[in-house]
Amino acid sequence: MDNSNDKAASRFDFRTFSILLLISVVPMLVGTWVLFGSYQNAYLDMVGSSFGDTAETAFSLVNTYLQNQIITTAGLTETPLLRATLAEGNLDLKKNLEEVRRAIPKTESAWQGLSREAPLVKSILDNSASQFLRRYSAVNQYYREILVTDFFGRLVASTAKSPYYYFALTDWWKEAYGDGRRGSVYIGDVYYDAAARTYFMDIAQPFVDQDTGVTGIIKVVLDLQGIHAIVGSIQTGSGRSVVLIHAKGDVISAPGFSSLQQTTYPATLDILTAREKGRRFFLSSSIPQSIYGLTARSFQQLYPHLNWIVVTTSKVDDIMGPLRQLRTYFIMLVLAVFLLVLIATLLLSRVESRPVLEEDPHLDKL
Repeated sequence: MDNSNDKAASRFDFRTFSILLLISVVPMLVGTWVLFGSYQNAYLDMVGSSFGDTAETAFSLVNTYLQNQIITTAGLTETPLLRATLAEGNLDLKKNLEEVRRAIPKTESAWQGLSREAPLVKSILDNSASQFLRRYSAVNQYYREILVTDFFGRLVASTAKSPYYYFALTDWWKEAYGDGRRGSVYIGDVYYDAAARTYFMDIAQPFVDQDTGVTGIIKVVLDLQGIHAIVGSIQTGSGRSVVLIHAKGDVISAPGFSSLQQTTYPATLDILTAREKGRRFFLSSSIPQSIYGLTARSFQQLYPHLNWIVVTTSKVDDIMGPLRQLRTYFIMLVLAVFLLVLIATLLLSRVESRPVLEEDPHLDKL
């Protein structure tokens, strides 16, 4: 009896199985790569949206801070002591106005050369209003200077000797004076003070009398420590940060950037382009790539002089690192499984191909 054909039919075809197994590995790996790639894109979209939401939160916090400063400054305009000092300075409105106006340039020219002990300087800096302002600014760490001018724009009270005496020609004074009836709130852009080696911004508001209109102007000089504290306090997760920049690229507040460096933010052009297109997030064109989340609102819509941009950012590698690591582990797992299957197949094929009983050579003679 010849059972060689039966043996061939029942024997496990290891070679065919191995070829089919190896062929299936490639589609499996490609499918895994495509699957993770599509999920990576979806994940980046989700992260980008969350970055935009974080930027909105930062925008709201900074805006709330500015609004609080406006309210605080408005409260100062209602202080009886300051209003009384203004009323005293505005008594000149009852004098010959032409003579009053002619005297202003002369005083302005002499002001810078006057010492702290000069009678005019002492009459301003040592009056009750100036003493009150110094006490007030001492308990507010972000107030660097407060000054008050009368209806003419002349200095009537100040925390320290100002470089100027007359302010009616400055932009902040003219904007705060407005139409002379109700005036307006002035929020100035940040500027660098070389002497103090830091950045400041100005807030100016009018003193308004119900009957006569604007009677004077108060200006508060704020340093940016309050804004730095807000931006730095926003917890966005590992590798993420909130950045506040000017549209021209100057860094206002950002982790890793010092205001003394006066450095242009690297991704400013990409940020401006994305903002013009109304995008809430985008990937930078630079390598390594970073993701940026933007706000739907603009500071300039609320404050004409503040062309500021709030951004939430992180490197893509920091965000996608865990996912990419998971993909690598998964591919390694697939390869390991196939390798184990190959080894198991090899062992089983050898066992199954071995005859159950050893053939006796004497059987051929029967």
